[in-house]
Amino acid sequence: MAVIVTKPANVRDLGPVDATALAARVAAISERVWAGEDARKENDFEVFHHTRHIIFRFTPGNREPEDHYDNPAWMVWRPLLQPVMDAAIRPYGFADPAFPKAMLARLQAGQKIDLHRDGAGSNLRTHKIHVPLITNPGAFFLSGPNRHHLGLGHAWEVNNIASHGGVNEGDADRIHFIFEVFDRAAPAPSGAGAEAATTA
Repeated sequence: MAVIVTKPANVRDLGPVDATALAARVAAISERVWAGEDARKENDFEVFHHTRHIIFRFTPGNREPEDHYDNPAWMVWRPLLQPVMDAAIRPYGFADPAFPKAMLARLQAGQKIDLHRDGAGSNLRTHKIHVPLITNPGAFFLSGPNRHHLGLGHAWEVNNIASHGGVNEGDADRIHFIFEVFDRAAPAPSGAGAEAATTA
């Protein structure tokens, strides 16, 4: 079955987004907080061997995006996160947007995220968006063999069901705010169609 939402071939520049206040707050997060949040993250996959996360919202098992849940940090950070998310998704023109995943991802200097695919389930129904907060010229999003530097001041949609990863060849850690969005007003798959969508 075809993908429920249309993903970009590689990356899509969604345009300018002001994440200055969020970036300043992220820069002040202590190493202790990073370590504590990363130790209990839900997305503890092998490909993230040199990536730490702070998870605000998540979808259990990547199944149904409607079934997402909030971690305690969501309510603390929401005043900074929500304006960035709302600005980033304007090009979609969604009638009733929902944000089932939201997190910070910190890729260590001189390290990489292995090429991988995020799989089916909720990933077929959501758009995955990166907002760079702290980066350097040596940080790249990998889409198969293609390398894309995701610049500051813009939001970027990536194709997470195609082979993708990341590399940070700089001498400082790279931090992105990453979230997913879908339109609750759009028809949801049902019956056999829903089952096929998760195995495509």
